[in-house]
Amino acid sequence: MAIADKLRALFARQSQPKTVISVHRERQVAVCSILLFLLLGLPLWWSTTRVYRAELPTSDIVRFTPEQTLPVPVVFYIDAKTPLSQADVTFIETGVQAQVDSQRPQFTTSEWHIRYQAAIRVGVAPDSPGHYTLRLRTGSDTTSVDVTPARSAVVSVPHAAQVKDVLVKTISAIVAGEERSVRDIVPQASKAIGNTHAVLKYAPEYAVTLTLLNENPVDGAAVDWDIKQAVRMYLQPLVDELHPFTRLSVSSQVLHHAGPPPVTAHKADNGTYLTGDMLPHFVNSPSWNFASVDPTSPMLNFVLFVPALASQPMRILDSGIERSSAFLVSQWGGVSIANLPDTTRPGDKVVLSPEDLQKHMGYFISQIRSLVGIRSNAPLASSAQLQVRVRPATDTGVSGWELDALMRRWLVRNRQTAIATLQSLVRLVDSLQNMVVMDDIKEKVDRSLAALYETERALRQLPDLNYVHAFVSAASAASLAESAFFDPSMVSMLYFPDQHKYAIYMPFFLPATLPLLAALKKILAERRRVKAAAPVKESSKTD
Repeated sequence: MAIADKLRALFARQSQPKTVISVHRERQVAVCSILLFLLLGLPLWWSTTRVYRAELPTSDIVRFTPEQTLPVPVVFYIDAKTPLSQADVTFIETGVQAQVDSQRPQFTTSEWHIRYQAAIRVGVAPDSPGHYTLRLRTGSDTTSVDVTPARSAVVSVPHAAQVKDVLVKTISAIVAGEERSVRDIVPQASKAIGNTHAVLKYAPEYAVTLTLLNENPVDGAAVDWDIKQAVRMYLQPLVDELHPFTRLSVSSQVLHHAGPPPVTAHKADNGTYLTGDMLPHFVNSPSWNFASVDPTSPMLNFVLFVPALASQPMRILDSGIERSSAFLVSQWGGVSIANLPDTTRPGDKVVLSPEDLQKHMGYFISQIRSLVGIRSNAPLASSAQLQVRVRPATDTGVSGWELDALMRRWLVRNRQTAIATLQSLVRLVDSLQNMVVMDDIKEKVDRSLAALYETERALRQLPDLNYVHAFVSAASAASLAESAFFDPSMVSMLYFPDQHKYAIYMPFFLPATLPLLAALKKILAERRRVKAAAPVKESSKTD
């Protein structure tokens, strides 16, 4: 009974006409309720929608600038019957550095400074990258340098008085030449066929695919090859030499192409030929199934192309002169044309032996060297003042001089990649304040910075120079920096600009904000009206 009485009393009050005071009080209560809700809800909304941003070591990252010089030492040991004095060593070291500095051009601040430095020691160099032995021979007829594959060279001079000057010229030419080649690297090389600058970016592993492509097998011969033995005999030594720095995973396949040829070769009296302008269209990779067993590593394709019997022998001509039976496709691989013996008839079964493949494997090795960036003139080229003979590394495909030059080039590039990527990451995080920066991103950045510091420390440890450790540290720094920059949690925020936030939150806050503003406007207007009416009432009472 009491509840019914209370309900009747409540309804009776609501049915009564509202006064100005009651309406004003209700407005104030509504406004206060909304404001209280906002004051309590905003902190909760802020804490629940706030993104986590681990603090990156920005000050350490921006410390690396293009103006800073990276010292790259190269240590030469002079082996002579009569050891050089310390004064002679100082004279040679000073003269070499002066010669190298005079050949170093002035670079703008937008380019990274690299400074190759020669350190001179007496004796025989240890068997370690970056250490080289120069053996002196006096009494020869001419001044010459005989470079061996194993990080050593024989310097011959007619008279002992010429030793210091010849050593200065020889060492400065080696150091300045390699520094110049590193500066000439084009970061974004063209992929056009024949572009010698189109060197692949460093990768810890390359997927090498050797393909025997038999054109028109229906009317031709059934061709196979003993590629396993050929790889073991010719390619494996190069793979082993490069293994401390990068891994070449080799696979092979045999493809039979029954469709139309990618290009129609020109006919000649004794076969067919391809011209230079036809080579870019020769590689028809969409119809040639060059599948890789390792889709994550950069792929190098090397094709042994067996033309149809009607097109054999097929040659490559350049300005009417037979150039070669192989050509390089920059940043892709290479092609070698294999012409079968004249006695081959349709339907014959031909198996290419390792001896038959020797010439073509030599082409492939040369193409691998070009693609990964091995200098063909390392460490020294002949000049008018100096006769140089560089003995090729026929057993391994790469000499110690060439391998060290490649390692230093990769070291410099990896360091630059790591620094540029870290600085780009800092700029990206600063420009997007709502970007999530997780702890694992910070950990990768810290480890990349530590690897950069370790690279510089390893390069300054003379005479105990450890190039392998410096190279591994630089490669690790680049890999960690790119892993942090392309982390999925980082990339996802690039597609969530501020406009999206407005589109999400406006449907929630706009319906509540407009009535609140309207109520506040009415309350303020009522208060101004009441204040304006108060003096009138006071004056009427006085009268």
